[in-house]
Amino acid sequence: MVLYTAKHFVPLLLLILLVSTLKGQSCVFTIEGRVLDLHDNTPIFGAIIKIEGSDLFGQTDEQGYYKINSVCFGQARLIVSHVSCDPIDRIVTIRSNTKMDFALEHHINELNEIIILEDGLIQVNSSVSESQLNVDQLTRLSNQNLAETLNSIAGVSSLKTGSSIAKPMIHGLYGSRVAIIADGMRMQDQEWGADHAPNIDLNGFESVQVVKGAAALKYGGDTAGGMILLSPERINLNDSLYGNTIINGVDNGKGGSVSTRLTKSFDNGYFISGLLNAKQFGDRQAPDYSLTNTGLKESNIGFRLGRTKILKGWEVNYRRFQNSTGILRSAHIGNIEDLLRALESNSPLRIEPFDYEINSPKQKAIHQNIQANYFNQYSDRAKLTVDYNYQISNRKEYDVRRGNRSSQAAIDLTLKTHDFLGSIQWKKDFKWNFEWGLNAMLQDNFSNPETGVKRLIPDHQKYQAGTFISGNYRPSNNFSWEWGFRFDQIVINAQKFYDTSNWISRGYNIRYTEFEQKDFGTQILTNPRLNFSNISAQTGFDLEIGESVETTFSYMLTQRAPNVSELFSDGLHHSLATIEYGFLGLQKETSHKLILGINKKNEFLGIGIDPYLNRVSNFIFIEPSGVELTIRGAFPVWEYQSTEVLMWGMDAYAKINLAKNLKYNINAAYTYAQDILAAEPLISVPPFSLFQQLSYTFPKSELEIEMAHRFTATQSRFPDTNFRVNRIESGVIVQQEVDISTPPDGYHNFDLYFSLPLTKNNSKSTLRLIVQNLTNASYNDYLNRLRFYATEIGRAVQLQLVFNY
Repeated sequence: MVLYTAKHFVPLLLLILLVSTLKGQSCVFTIEGRVLDLHDNTPIFGAIIKIEGSDLFGQTDEQGYYKINSVCFGQARLIVSHVSCDPIDRIVTIRSNTKMDFALEHHINELNEIIILEDGLIQVNSSVSESQLNVDQLTRLSNQNLAETLNSIAGVSSLKTGSSIAKPMIHGLYGSRVAIIADGMRMQDQEWGADHAPNIDLNGFESVQVVKGAAALKYGGDTAGGMILLSPERINLNDSLYGNTIINGVDNGKGGSVSTRLTKSFDNGYFISGLLNAKQFGDRQAPDYSLTNTGLKESNIGFRLGRTKILKGWEVNYRRFQNSTGILRSAHIGNIEDLLRALESNSPLRIEPFDYEINSPKQKAIHQNIQANYFNQYSDRAKLTVDYNYQISNRKEYDVRRGNRSSQAAIDLTLKTHDFLGSIQWKKDFKWNFEWGLNAMLQDNFSNPETGVKRLIPDHQKYQAGTFISGNYRPSNNFSWEWGFRFDQIVINAQKFYDTSNWISRGYNIRYTEFEQKDFGTQILTNPRLNFSNISAQTGFDLEIGESVETTFSYMLTQRAPNVSELFSDGLHHSLATIEYGFLGLQKETSHKLILGINKKNEFLGIGIDPYLNRVSNFIFIEPSGVELTIRGAFPVWEYQSTEVLMWGMDAYAKINLAKNLKYNINAAYTYAQDILAAEPLISVPPFSLFQQLSYTFPKSELEIEMAHRFTATQSRFPDTNFRVNRIESGVIVQQEVDISTPPDGYHNFDLYFSLPLTKNNSKSTLRLIVQNLTNASYNDYLNRLRFYATEIGRAVQLQLVFNY
C-alpha cells in the first residue's frame, strides 16, 4: 500500500495549478486577415469567419478586413462564408497570433447586389490616387460624353472644341498621355487630335475609374497623365432576365437620348447581353444667341455573349459607335481677317435660326470594336487571362469648300488595330501577388487621297511589342508595397509626300536623306521608319495609420514615343481652321512623377489631399507660331515642338455627413506647369477649380435634392503666343497684333438636381430633373479652343426617366 504524504501532494497540487493557469491563458490569441474576391482581388464586405464549435466569429469591413479575438491554443476549424459565395472550410493550428487571408468565389444572386456588393472594378495598384463613378452616377450622367462625366473629379478637366466635342485631361495632360481602357483593352481611336473626342458610349459600362498615373502597366507605360478604366456590368450567375431603359429629354438643343440594355443569364453560366442607344440634338443655345451648326446625332449598339463557370470562362463582345457632330459655323474662318473680326465681336459672326441639320464644318466618326476574352483560374493561386481585340475607326472631317464639294470629306482616315494581351497571375502564401504578361499590337492607318486636299496625316503602320511584370507584397493588414516594370519596342513605318520647299527649309534633306524615295520636283516621296525603345516602371506603398488614416506614395517612370500627328502633321486641320506642322526630329518623352496621398475617413468625415510632382523631358506640345498665306487667305499656324517641363499641383477633397440625410462634398484642384527652356508657363493648362455639392434625402419618399457649384478661376499663367499681321484700313496697310493668348475671366456655374425613386410591382424606376447652368451665366472656358467665337451653352433643363426591370 502506497502512502501519500504532504511532500507528494505539494508537487501534484502545483502541477494542477500550472496546467489550469496555462489552460486559462491559452485563449488569448487573435486571428486576423482579409477576404478577397478570387478573380480580381477586390475586397468582399460582410463575409463571416466563424470558429466551428464556439461562439467566436469575425465579419469583414468594407476593405475586406476581419479580426477574431480570444482564440484558444490548438487546432481550430474555420468556416468562411458569404451570402453570394461558396464557403471555405479550413483547419488551422493556433500557436500564436495568426494572420490568414482567404479568396472566395463570388457569386451574384440578386440584381441589386451588383451595386451593393461589387462594382466589377479593374484591379489597380492601391498606392496611386484613384476615383470612381458608380452605376447610379453613370445613369444620371448618361446623356453626357465621357469628359463631361468626369468633370466632378478633382484633377480631371476637359479640353473642348465647341459645345459637343471634349476629351478628358488628368493633371493637365491629355491625348496619348491618358489611356482609355474599355473592358480590359485600350481604345485606339485616333486620340492624337485635340478635337477628337473618345468614341465611347458610357451606357454600356457599369463603373468608371480614374487612375492618376501609370498604375496599371499591363495596359501601357506611356500614360503620364493617367488612365480611365471602363468596366462592363457583372453578369448574374443564375437564371434571370434583367435590364433597364433610360430616357433623357433636354430643352437646350431640343433633343435627348434613349438607351436600352437587356441581359439574359442561365444557370449553366451562359449569358447574352445587348445594348441600343440613340441621341440627337439640334443647335445649342448660348444665353444670348443660338450656336449655329452645333447639332449632334449619335447611335450605338453593343452585344456580349459568353460563359463563365467561376473558375474559367470566355466572352465575345462587339460595340459600334457612330456619331455626326456639327462645329460652330462662325468658328470656320476663311482667313486671318475672319479671326480678327471674331475676336473683336461680342457675338458669333454667323447666327441662324434653330435647326437639326448638321452642315459643314462637321465631323463623322464610326468606331467598331470586336473583342474575345478567355480566363482560367487553375487554383486559388494562379490565373491565366488572354484577350484579343480588333478595332476599326473611320474619321471624316468636312470643310466649307468651294463649288459643291462641301459634301466631300476633306479628311478621311481609317485606322485598323489588332491588339493582343495575355497575362498570368499567381499568389504566394497570400502575401505576395505577381502578374506577368505580353502585349502585341499592329496598326494600319489609311488616309484617303480622294479628298482632293493635302493629307494631314499620312499612311502608316505601327508595330508594338511589350512585356510587363508587377508585384504586390502585403505583410500585414495595414501595409502593402507594390512595384511594376514594362518594356516596349515601337516601330513606325510611314509613307508621306513633302513639299520640296518645306523638306529643305526644315533641314530634312540633310538629316533624313535615307527617308527619300523619289523626287517629283515640287514634292518628295519619303518613307520614314522610326524605332523607339520605351521603359516604364512604378513603385509605391500603402500605409494605414490607426483605424482612419491612410497614406499612399507612388513613383512612376513613363516613356512615350511621339505619335503620328506630332511627327507628320502637314497642312490645314479643317475642324480647327489651323495649319499644323509636325516635326520628324521629336524624341520620346520621359516623365518622372511622384504622387503622395493622405486620407482620413470616419463615420462623419472623409478628407484627403494628393500633391504631385512631374518632371518631363522632351515634352511634346503644340502652340501658335504665326500666320501662313494660302490661296484661301491667311491662317494661324500651330507647330509641334518639345521642351523640358516641370509640373506640380494638388488635388483635395472633403466629404462631410452634416446630418443623417444631409451630405456635403467639396474638391479642388490646381496645376502648375512651366516650360523650363523658354522660362514661361505652358499653354493649355487648366486653371484652379473648385467643385462642391450639397444634397439632402427625404427619409420617407427618398426624394433627393442636390445643389452643385463649380468655380473656375482665371488662368493667370499663360505664354504669349500673340502674332502680328498686316491689314488694310482706309486704303492703308496697318500692322495689328492678334491676341489669342489672354485667357477669359473666371466663372461660377450652378446646377440643380432632383431624384425621386418610383417603385411598382417590385420594379424600381427613377424620375430625375436636372438643371445645368441654373443662372444662365454667359462665360468662356480657357480650355475650349473655340472660345474666340462664342460663349459656352446656356441653361439646360433635363428630364430623365429610368426603368429597371
